[in-house]
Amino acid sequence: MPYLLSLILVGGVVVGWVLGHVERPPFDILYVLGLTLSVAIGRMLSIQLPQGDRVHVTLMVGVVGLMLRGADELLIAFIVACMIDVAYRYLQGGAHAARQGTLDSIRSIAVIALMSFVQSYVNPASVRAPEGDGPLLSVLVVGAVFVAVDVLTLAVQQWLAGGAPIAEGIVLLLRPLGSVYMVHIAMAAVAIRVHPSLGSWGLGTALLLTLILQNSFNLYLRIRRGYAQTIEALAHAAELDRPDDTGHARRVADLAVSVGRQMGLTSDELEKVGYAALLHDIGRIGYEQPEADIEHPDRGAEIVAGIPFLEGVGPLIKHHRSTGGDDVSRGAMVVGVCCRYDRLRKTHGARAALDILAADEQGYRRSVVDVVERAAAKDGGRLVPAKSVS
Repeated sequence: MPYLLSLILVGGVVVGWVLGHVERPPFDILYVLGLTLSVAIGRMLSIQLPQGDRVHVTLMVGVVGLMLRGADELLIAFIVACMIDVAYRYLQGGAHAARQGTLDSIRSIAVIALMSFVQSYVNPASVRAPEGDGPLLSVLVVGAVFVAVDVLTLAVQQWLAGGAPIAEGIVLLLRPLGSVYMVHIAMAAVAIRVHPSLGSWGLGTALLLTLILQNSFNLYLRIRRGYAQTIEALAHAAELDRPDDTGHARRVADLAVSVGRQMGLTSDELEKVGYAALLHDIGRIGYEQPEADIEHPDRGAEIVAGIPFLEGVGPLIKHHRSTGGDDVSRGAMVVGVCCRYDRLRKTHGARAALDILAADEQGYRRSVVDVVERAAAKDGGRLVPAKSVS
């Protein structure tokens, strides 16, 4: 809460300076009502991220409001819309939902207040009656800055609440929300471009298109969450016959994704690493030791080979115990080292586990050990779930 109050304080200072130094168009109550309705509708459609958080993206309305009218009108619209949203959440989910809505609303209002500085660089009159496509470039710039402020403030808020470090939090937010932000910026450009001929109807049309596309993206994320839940269930099934291994796959996945990110793996590689780490023991299902210990990588690769959305994961499972070779990817070696570390840590302790790995591993796998050591040192040998798989 102190963080949000600080945001509001800084935002208030920015708004105060803007209102005192920038000319604004005459106050239009009808326009404010239209903005309020647009923001309220936009906040009704939340986006659930793969890591479980729910966020609201109202960038399109914010950019259009800042560029066409004054920051004071947009700020009033956001405050009223957020009050409506909090009341709606209270009726639907009770006090807890209302509290979460209040915290999110405070941050959203603070973001608008911080963004009001763009009024120093954008003349609403020239945007409302443009000559050429000059304002469209301004939309891209304002939209990009809006995204940066929105993502940064949300990542800091999640970090203070016990989430991932800020830099990692920004990545976790941009991966699923990048497409949504691009849609909002594109629709803001449409609303600005058609405003001279359609007026406020242009904003309404752009808002409708934005909500349709955002709802489609929400459906896509729900499907992805379904995939992730299915994989979690399979990983759990692989541990049912071995109670001592409970949580092993999850810990390996969290560590492997974190280590892989620090080692420069691409987003696509990180996704495959996360899935492979969760499923690296799936080949043990139905088989007893010692056969399972030797053959389970090949069996696991065969199990996932026919699943379309796990394409490319099989080779990582198959080779996660390999020490090197042209057919062994970086992701497979990251999974293999992280798997060994978790098992050795349980039996020997974190320090001894790292010493054993440092002595045994070579080549790229040895460099993975160095990154694992830094991650373990940062958390005292324990690993905090990164919630970044999917």
